[in-house]
Amino acid sequence: MSAGLSYIVPAYNEEHGIAATIGRLRKALGALGMAYEIIVVNDGSRDDTKARIEELAGDDLKLISHPTNIGYGSSIKTGIKVARYDWIGIVDADGTYDIEELPHLIERMNQGFDMVVASRRNVLALDKPMKRFFRRLLIASLNLMVGARIEDPNSGFRVFTRKLALTFFPFLCNTFSFTTSLTVFALGERFFVNYVPLNYSVRTGKSKVRHFRDSLRMMQLVLQGITFFNPIKFYLVMTLGFLAVFLVPSVLIGFSGLVWLSYMWFGSGVLSCLLVGMGILADVTRISALERIHDS
Repeated sequence: MSAGLSYIVPAYNEEHGIAATIGRLRKALGALGMAYEIIVVNDGSRDDTKARIEELAGDDLKLISHPTNIGYGSSIKTGIKVARYDWIGIVDADGTYDIEELPHLIERMNQGFDMVVASRRNVLALDKPMKRFFRRLLIASLNLMVGARIEDPNSGFRVFTRKLALTFFPFLCNTFSFTTSLTVFALGERFFVNYVPLNYSVRTGKSKVRHFRDSLRMMQLVLQGITFFNPIKFYLVMTLGFLAVFLVPSVLIGFSGLVWLSYMWFGSGVLSCLLVGMGILADVTRISALERIHDS
């Protein structure tokens, strides 16, 4: 790896915004005075996204096309694997981020941070009420789980070191929760993370986010990562959850005279915790084995 910045743009059906994004990114990167490359990963687009990218061909632009759509996070991982430089940048192709503010992110990276995130200060104002509620709930839950301040876990405009990404590579989500999982692991393992507040704009085109599915997958990977890097924390949280959800209610149910229901509730809790614990451990073992195979 050499000093410089590899900027990855994942794109799926972004024919209306990709050209403007690349143009703005080229201008911002050219003003930095450092070596750079732009890696656009066309994730199986079914519109004219690939054609729009090919029209902008140049020595600074590398196009990688997936034959089918495999996910936002997978596209970023593809870019990281082929990146030439020590620093990795990502930005969405939908025109929602102020790419012109990139120098502020680079300035913080030069101060020694491992990751600098463009924190969207107005994103809650743009959310619909239900989405705003769940975003706040997610941030509060992640802050509690990680024990660190998370301002904007899923911002798609950020710069980080390649070393940081590779440290957690097997646990980074393949969907839109890639950025959330990267933020959680970086803060959980006490990497240096900083935030630059920026405004967020209404996107160009239709959003591809599937909130329920992507959130479930993200939580699975976060649990795997916490178990892998800090197993004591995972089992402490699971124990506290067992006490609150199963043990205490079982005792209260028993005192009310429904002894059979108390035993059933307690037994289901024990079985659930055992199955979850064994499942997480089995998956972590699988990922560890895959890492050893890839390293050999």
